[in-house]
Amino acid sequence: MVETTISQTPDLLKGTVAQTIPVAYSIYPRGLSFVYIDGRTRELRMNCLLVAKEGGGKECITLPIKHILAEVKETSKRDRRRLKEFNDRYNRARQDEEKPKRPDDLDIRWLFPDITRPRLGQAMEDAQNAFLFLKLNELEDWDRLEGAKGRANSFSLMKLVDDEDNDFGQDCVGAQSINADGCLRLNYVADTTEPKLKKYFRYIHGEGPVSRLTLGGIPTVEIGAPIPVFGSYDKKYDESIRPYIENLKKATGVIVCKQAQKMAEKLKAEIDEFTSKTQDRVLDTLSHRSLVAAFRRACLIYVANGMVWEPEIEYFCRWSMQVDLYLKYKLFADDIREATESVKLVTRGPQSLLDKINTDEQGVFTFDEMVRVYTAEGKGNDEKKIKNTLSQWKSRGYLEDMPGGKYKKVKAKE
Repeated sequence: MVETTISQTPDLLKGTVAQTIPVAYSIYPRGLSFVYIDGRTRELRMNCLLVAKEGGGKECITLPIKHILAEVKETSKRDRRRLKEFNDRYNRARQDEEKPKRPDDLDIRWLFPDITRPRLGQAMEDAQNAFLFLKLNELEDWDRLEGAKGRANSFSLMKLVDDEDNDFGQDCVGAQSINADGCLRLNYVADTTEPKLKKYFRYIHGEGPVSRLTLGGIPTVEIGAPIPVFGSYDKKYDESIRPYIENLKKATGVIVCKQAQKMAEKLKAEIDEFTSKTQDRVLDTLSHRSLVAAFRRACLIYVANGMVWEPEIEYFCRWSMQVDLYLKYKLFADDIREATESVKLVTRGPQSLLDKINTDEQGVFTFDEMVRVYTAEGKGNDEKKIKNTLSQWKSRGYLEDMPGGKYKKVKAKE
């Protein structure tokens, strides 16, 4: 599915498009969920925020999304006309006339960036448990949905749409007022630059809304480089992606994809092995939702592929998760540490505590040396925590016990 969808994208931009297109495909299934490794069910709740060093390059996702969601967009356009005709009839009706009834089969799921919160509630009601799609021209357009900006914006809606079984709605008075109450399913795509992204979340200290985003990159075209050349988004292209769309439209119910669960467990083990060395709490916290996002993407592709698993699905989802985590860590790790009063490490990446321990020529070190490193890194000198870390390292084969309460580093196998 991914390979087919990015087939007309220049090589430079294939990664950008690949990270984004699952969001568009995820709009088609209705009433579909998957059992995650924690036993809870997960819907295909998705988003993608593309981040560039500078403006430009975001147009590469426009045509793929337009063709993937051509059916949704056309239906939304048709029903907007029907809604306008109803509003015109309603407003023209005299007070002594019976007012026309609002159509109960409207399906407007392609939303515009200037949508208000009340209109979002009405769209949720009309969609009848289907997913809505929103493509923001600028990340700052999200303020309109939240109904607040700057310090007043707590991003409650951004956090809510990532949660299963959320409760969204509003009560209004009046015959044509919008009253809504239900579970909001809103998947969205947006783009921004690194400086704008940092500025936008500057008043939100901690990882709350940030951890719920899936980040992707927009590469910078070098000065003097040739213009990237796109292929043809024609009927042949539409026919090539149609089978995946049809498979997604047919899928419903609760699915147990054992291969996706096995993949999630494998990715978690890889993350745990890395974070056990770094003891980096920020990376560990950010990885939780990134892992869920990778699982959702795997399940989406599995269904689009006709309930057939391929090894390439795991490859793609690992890549997608690593891109997401890399960008989150690069852009927000120091801010999150500062907000939680943790030590401020260098932004070049998490460093292994094990590598910072001084040893003798045989690789042996004392417990006091471990205490020194642990304290120097701002992690305190709690003896119980330090011993727990040493125990983790021994169980993973990084250390072995030595006489006299000492420890020896075990060289990694080539």
